[in-house]
Parts: sequence; structure tokens; C-alpha cells
Amino acid sequence: MTRKDNAGLPNGGEWGIDLSIDFCGVKAPNPFWLASAPPTNSAYQVRRAYDAGWGGVVWKTLSHEPIVNVSSRYGSIDYDSRKVAGLNNIELITDRSLEDNLREIESVKKDYPDHALFVSLMVESKRETWHDIVKQTQATGCDGLELNFG
Repeated sequence: MTRKDNAGLPNGGEWGIDLSIDFCGVKAPNPFWLASAPPTNSAYQVRRAYDAGWGGVVWKTLSHEPIVNVSSRYGSIDYDSRKVAGLNNIELITDRSLEDNLREIESVKKDYPDHALFVSLMVESKRETWHDIVKQTQATGCDGLELNFG
């Protein structure tokens, strides 16, 4: 049920149930978050997720340089005389620039201050590289970081 569909509910269209959480000091309207994945790869997608009721997101993994993803993401096999198609997420990290992502993260956090926004990061194993991307990402106002060291 979307917020627009709530009109017939008591309390002015609200459910009257508090699902808010405090996760390590980060508050969110509910415990339902999207993981770092294709649905959290842009401001447009994250805004739609928040508007649909998600309480938080982990922004798709960022790095200093965007990567080129392999293709294809679809596959099919014949199984028991039937064609079976599948969708597989073989994306690694975002293929968008760090600058675009940081600008969008800052904008989304300003527009949705009550929703949790973490950012996933992965860079080469050099202290200076980690310090740089962490500082840039913290400057967006995000609530937390997911660090991928492996």
C-alpha cells in the first residue's frame, strides 16, 4: 500500500504503528533497507525507494574510477524441454563517476533527512586512497559507510 492509498485509514491516512529504529545511533522510519545493489545506484532510484516506503539504503559501491561491467546479465538454458531464462546480477560496483554519485548522495540526504543512507566503498589497498574516499563520502552527510576491503 503506498502513501497515496492510505487515505481510508485512521489517523489521517497513517497506520498508527511506529516501526522506527535506532541502529547504532542512526535513525530510520523502519527497519526495511535496500542493500548495495543495482536498485541503489542513483538518486532517482533511491528517491523512488524512499517514496515507496523503504527506511534506508546502502548506496551502490563507489570507487575512485568507474568500472566497465561485463555483459550480458541474462542467460537461458533448456531444461526438461522448456526454455528457462534467468537474470543474474554480475555487476561489481557502480559504473558512474564518483563525483556524480557524491553530488547525488548529498542531495538525497538533504531531501530525506529522516531516512538512513549508508554508502558502500571499495578502493585499492592503500591508506591514502581509503582516507581520500572516506573524507569525500563523509562530506556528503551520509549516515554511515560500508567498507569493502577484500
